[in-house]
Amino acid sequence: MKQKTAYTMLMASLPPHPMSLWDFKHKPVTRLRLERQLKLLTEQDSQQLAAIESILHWAKMQNANSDAEIAVEAERVIKSIHNPLLQEAIIWRLELRIIVTAIRRRKLNCPPPEKYEHWGYGQVLPLIRNNWQLDDFGLSHRFPWVAKAQALFVTDQSKELEKLLLNLSWQHYANIGQAHYFDFEAVVIYVLRWDIVNRWTQCDEQAAMLQFEALVNSGLGDFLQTA
Repeated sequence: MKQKTAYTMLMASLPPHPMSLWDFKHKPVTRLRLERQLKLLTEQDSQQLAAIESILHWAKMQNANSDAEIAVEAERVIKSIHNPLLQEAIIWRLELRIIVTAIRRRKLNCPPPEKYEHWGYGQVLPLIRNNWQLDDFGLSHRFPWVAKAQALFVTDQSKELEKLLLNLSWQHYANIGQAHYFDFEAVVIYVLRWDIVNRWTQCDEQAAMLQFEALVNSGLGDFLQTA
């Protein structure tokens, strides 16, 4: 009962995420404040959340040189978790990542991975290997977004591709978290969605900075700074 009350207080203290990821211009809560509230977690749950974040943090998911390391660590973390919903949340994101990795590898004219090559985690691995020649790897029935991701990648629309992947994760976490409001699952989903918000707002900040630098370079920056 004490733990349930603490987790209810934790979730009630955090601003709710809106329906749409695109409604964000700024993070609804700073990481510092979020960390303060997460101190209400038990030691075991805190360690489990840290392990989940360690393999699903968006910046790490974007690291093209750590496929094998992420796969090994993911298997260890998944085996340590006995919560089906959290296992599913991890596996879903890892499968999303491995599909995008396959699209990237194929664009670089790499051959399909060897049967025992440790380059990802999930049931999609053999399907991708066996359907390397198909644009969607034969996955569109389960992942209808694959064809769009493929088209965006091959045409170098990196910003649109990132928006697609962020929104897919955002919506998936919203769907699986519908029955969880004041428990540990709700906390984990909130933190994972916060990571997506953080990634998206950073993209906006970077775009704004690039736009300002372009104005400065065109001679408008001085005017903006003195107006």
